Amino acid sequence: MEKETSCINSRAILDYVKKYNDGDCSALFGNLDPEIDTLQDPESFLRDPNSWISCSVISKLYKRAASILNDEMAAYNIGRYATENISLGYAQRIIFKAFWSVRKALKHGQKINDRWNRSKRVELVELRKNEAVVRLHWDPNMAATKDICLYNQGTYTSMPLIWDGKPAVLKERCCYFDGSPYCEYHIKWPFKNRFHEIFSRFFTSKSVLMETIKEMEEDKAIIEQKYDEVNLLNIELNKKIKQIAAIQETGKAILSLLDLEQLLTVIMNILSNVCRINRAIIMLVNEDEGCLEYLHGMDSHGAMPEVVKNYRVSLDRLSNILARVTNTGQAEYVPEVKGSTLRKENIMLSYGKPTSLYVVPLITRSRVIGVIATDAVDGKEVPRETRETLEVFAPQIAIAIENAKLYSRLQEQMKELKQSHALLSRSEKFSFLGNLAARLAHEIKNPLTAIGTFIQMMPQKYNDEEFQKDFHKIAMEETHRINNLITELLDLVKTKESHMKLNDLHGLIDSMALLVSPQSNAKKINVSCQFDPNIGQVWMDSEKMKQVVLNILSNAVDFTPEGGKIELITKNCAEKEKQATVSIEIKDNGPGIPLDHIDRVFDPYFTTKHKSTVHKGTGLGLFIAHQNMQDHGGAIEVKSKVNEGTAFILNLPLNNSNRSSNSIDTRKE
Repeated sequence: MEKETSCINSRAILDYVKKYNDGDCSALFGNLDPEIDTLQDPESFLRDPNSWISCSVISKLYKRAASILNDEMAAYNIGRYATENISLGYAQRIIFKAFWSVRKALKHGQKINDRWNRSKRVELVELRKNEAVVRLHWDPNMAATKDICLYNQGTYTSMPLIWDGKPAVLKERCCYFDGSPYCEYHIKWPFKNRFHEIFSRFFTSKSVLMETIKEMEEDKAIIEQKYDEVNLLNIELNKKIKQIAAIQETGKAILSLLDLEQLLTVIMNILSNVCRINRAIIMLVNEDEGCLEYLHGMDSHGAMPEVVKNYRVSLDRLSNILARVTNTGQAEYVPEVKGSTLRKENIMLSYGKPTSLYVVPLITRSRVIGVIATDAVDGKEVPRETRETLEVFAPQIAIAIENAKLYSRLQEQMKELKQSHALLSRSEKFSFLGNLAARLAHEIKNPLTAIGTFIQMMPQKYNDEEFQKDFHKIAMEETHRINNLITELLDLVKTKESHMKLNDLHGLIDSMALLVSPQSNAKKINVSCQFDPNIGQVWMDSEKMKQVVLNILSNAVDFTPEGGKIELITKNCAEKEKQATVSIEIKDNGPGIPLDHIDRVFDPYFTTKHKSTVHKGTGLGLFIAHQNMQDHGGAIEVKSKVNEGTAFILNLPLNNSNRSSNSIDTRKE
């Protein structure tokens, strides 16, 4: 609200309306301005000469006064009344009287105006012994109206009364509110002789002094009253500050608790200590059954009885205050239960026999999840301070309860998930063992059948050299095949402890390339190594890494056609904000892997070698390689295009942060 005119002017309106409306000025208040409307005592504000209001507010007051008194000239009459009854206040009276006469006062009209009004500029156009021409230039940015002009006319007309004269005659030659650039007043007052003026000057000082003393005595009483009011406000403010601090601290406490039982105990302690509540009950919404049900309670006389704990109320029963507050989301206070419409036979009322009742909704995420109900302390009404504090706490309590319920539900789901995971893991193990047994039976049965067939034919063809030669060859091949299968199976199921230490990665790769050189040379495959010189020793289990490289390198040799090429490339992949790793790429120019097979290459027993007469495999090699890379905290990925070749990329961490304490190699060098 703009500060454009002093409340000394609004005080005159209130006094005038009270005088001529049987002491009632209440119709002047309401919808004046948001700042004024929120005050507990707007009348005191509008009477305080130190307060300021806008032209819009003062104009509304003039208009309402005219309506209340049915007088279109109410503003003019208020101006005259204010001057005749000296309602201007002692400061204005002193200033006016000190000028000794109307003539002197008009000379200083702008100074007087500036002290209590900012809506206009006063211009003294002409001044004679007992007449003058005054122009009022109104500020176009302020919401001044004709009523303010009429008030000024009434004031100028009654001005001579301040010096015990008779009212002046005022004629308005033009008016700003009728379209003119200003308001022009022609004022004429009764002429006083020179002797009277001198006599007036002689007694003015004494008159001003006496009036000043009188006003100061009155103001002293007002100041004392204001001091008492301010002191009470300070006491109340300090209580509020302590209360808010307690609310803040306890709010933090309850919001940090996730265990529901512990949380409810803390909430009840808060209600008892901060809200000064002796009895309270929390009821939550059961959405499945459409009712409110007991959650927790506090009773100064002991534990809650079972009849209260078992109490439930349907949300459709709007006659019940608990259900009604839940549905509306609005707190309800019943100051006197005895004379209320509440059903006295209700379990809660018959048990507690409260004299008053207060119910607050628990709201979170724009949803009512329950209510808190409390009754009077020591048979009195529930104090306003308690109700206000509980309203502040209620949303925090609602959030805390909702969080605790979600946490409890999450714990239950985690427990169920662990149980499900255990069952799934057990199921996977059984599935794995079943698959393993089926594969093992299949892989061993075929070579044993072949060997058994030859053994059955042996008595008839014992002397057949060709038969002996073929039998020996096939029996050895199939026996070797069974032996390889069992070896890989043992590697798979046997848990090997990792022995990590710094090792020469490039030397390890060279040795594995040398190991497959008979097969690669037989197929005239060019195996080339491109090593990053920035890679030194790497933290790894050399035996497991040999198994990884050898498995992938052997597969590459098997699938690379005669005259093809295999590349082994290492790179130091240290990047900012990422873990430093070493990349090992084993790339061939074989037939590649079909897109629908790439996601399955690391699955146990998945292989395409059995489809070829050249390649034979169990499907466990890449699965074991994948497991070994995980033991290193690394990863393995595959990139392939049909008819273009395949690349396996091994990413191995450079440091030892991923290894567990039980994997440290404690052997002495």
